[in-house]
Amino acid sequence: MIAVVGGGLAGLAAAARLAKVGHDVVVLEREPRLGAGIDVAGEPDDTVITLPAAWRDLFRKSGRTLDAELDRHGLELHPAPPREHRFADGSSLALPTDRGEQWTTLGNTFGEPAAIAWRDLLDRLDGTWQALRGLGLESEFTGKEQFTADVRARLRPRESIARLAAGLPAAQLAELVLDVAARLGQDPRRLPGWHAVRLSVERTFGRWQVTGAEGVAQPADVLVGMLVERLATRGVRVHTGVEVVRIRKGGDGPSIETTDGRLDVTAAISTLNPIDHADLTRDKADYRTARAVRPAAAQGPLWASWHTLLDLPRLQTAVPGVLSASAWSPAGPDTWAQLLTGALAAYRVHGDLTGEDIRPTNKDYRPGGTRR
Repeated sequence: MIAVVGGGLAGLAAAARLAKVGHDVVVLEREPRLGAGIDVAGEPDDTVITLPAAWRDLFRKSGRTLDAELDRHGLELHPAPPREHRFADGSSLALPTDRGEQWTTLGNTFGEPAAIAWRDLLDRLDGTWQALRGLGLESEFTGKEQFTADVRARLRPRESIARLAAGLPAAQLAELVLDVAARLGQDPRRLPGWHAVRLSVERTFGRWQVTGAEGVAQPADVLVGMLVERLATRGVRVHTGVEVVRIRKGGDGPSIETTDGRLDVTAAISTLNPIDHADLTRDKADYRTARAVRPAAAQGPLWASWHTLLDLPRLQTAVPGVLSASAWSPAGPDTWAQLLTGALAAYRVHGDLTGEDIRPTNKDYRPGGTRR
């Protein structure tokens, strides 16, 4: 049995994948309803999602495709309207995500030099995205040794969001970059500039909405409801109103004590923040991680500098058989990032328990554990 501690999005995503490849999975959630506290929207209106490919991959790898599930509910996925930016001088701008449309809009509004500067910045951030993919998004982040010369050149770790914004020729463009820090609840003077990659992600993958009858946008958390349904379809047991009070090293796997009793499992995935997780394990190494990071105003950690990345919880925690997958993981707090974190946790657990590699890069694997 594999236990998911807490109903965090990364853990639910991992549970769906693991159940699909034959594991017995149980989710332990102290709240009365699973998924109630998950916010998947990228903006205050609660309808916009970015990088829908992460959702598509999750549903495809756990059963019926996302499009089929949406169709079953009378829903569709459509491009969302441009993000409306309001600037300090009282002006506003609806910035399209399409590369050509961005060029035209910015050129007409601020002049060609500004459009060139914005294009060049996002082109550079495309390279940043490629570097970040191996640092907790599509591959496990293991530490400073992954900061090769090429990765450093792409990330420019000592460049803050504030410094990145200051290099742009128009104050309004600078505000577009600074808005990234504001949305993450971070100090732009301390947040590494690589976090502006979210601007590149939007330009590349667009902004999307789930729409219902007559094209009316639906709350983005409808996807969470569909994920909870997927867990039921895959036979994942969900215990709500149950609080985990202790996680310890057991005989053949972790031992988990709850308000309903004790569970001996083969593996566990904790979706908790580092402080709450350390309080459950009482492990010195987990406490060191908890002391090294502080919470941001939004989800996840407060960044002090690029070194914060080295302090974040790694996939493998101090307790054997217990993994960490949450908004505090190196991938980040974005919805799509948590889905990718959940995928990494599922790959790691399955590999540890079976010796099989089900990562997409393993072309020899077929669902069900057979190999060509």
